[in-house]
Amino acid sequence: MASGQWRALAEQFQVICPPGGAPGAGPPGALGRKMTCGHWVSAAGLRGWVRALLDQGVTSFRCPRCPDTPWLWQELCKLRLFSDEDQATLEAQILAQEGARGSYRQCPRCQHLVQRLDPGTLRTPCLPCSQRAGGLYCFCWGCRTEWRDPSSHADSRCPLQAALHDAPKIQAPRSSVHSCPSLRACPRCHALLSHTTQGCPMVVCPECGCWFCYRCLGLSGAHLRSCPIADPQLVCGSGDAVTPTSRGSPVVTGVMG
Repeated sequence: MASGQWRALAEQFQVICPPGGAPGAGPPGALGRKMTCGHWVSAAGLRGWVRALLDQGVTSFRCPRCPDTPWLWQELCKLRLFSDEDQATLEAQILAQEGARGSYRQCPRCQHLVQRLDPGTLRTPCLPCSQRAGGLYCFCWGCRTEWRDPSSHADSRCPLQAALHDAPKIQAPRSSVHSCPSLRACPRCHALLSHTTQGCPMVVCPECGCWFCYRCLGLSGAHLRSCPIADPQLVCGSGDAVTPTSRGSPVVTGVMG
């Protein structure tokens, strides 16, 4: 959806409170709270706008007045816009959209969706669980286990890292991916996938739609049998920073280049 369209929807639903509108003024429940970008929003308008965008396949939300500022799903849910039942229905709707799984994961503790803030780290905070626990609760974006310390996701103790490390090499001499690891992680969303061994080494991630070379893990350019074969993808020892391509989800999907 073009930016002009979702902005027009925001105007239609009167998402942003008018200038000078005092928080709490107007009909009961009309005004919500201040967003992270500093704008006050109408709870009713925001609720209708989110539903309308989801119905049109949009799964990322931004402030209509400052579109460079994302409104993460967990931030919207913090406003208690939806009942528990409605939230579960909407989250199922999000996951049904193509590519959404590249930026959303279910928290292993509360099972609610968490939208990824920083693709450069696997350490993912869950806002609702943190509020209930009275302290920061995080999980590993890759293997969806509780994040206890960096080392627990930097070696074989992380199920995802173990899967990448232990994946046998493809034995198909006539294939463009002969001798490559049988599992790779998408460079963009870190979902695990495998190659069918048919066709060229280029593959597309079924989760987020990212194209990359199964041999060298490059994202662009010509990738043929001559590409160097990249080593199995590893987590950096710090646990926060990642190698150029890294981990994935426990689901393996076969795709053909």
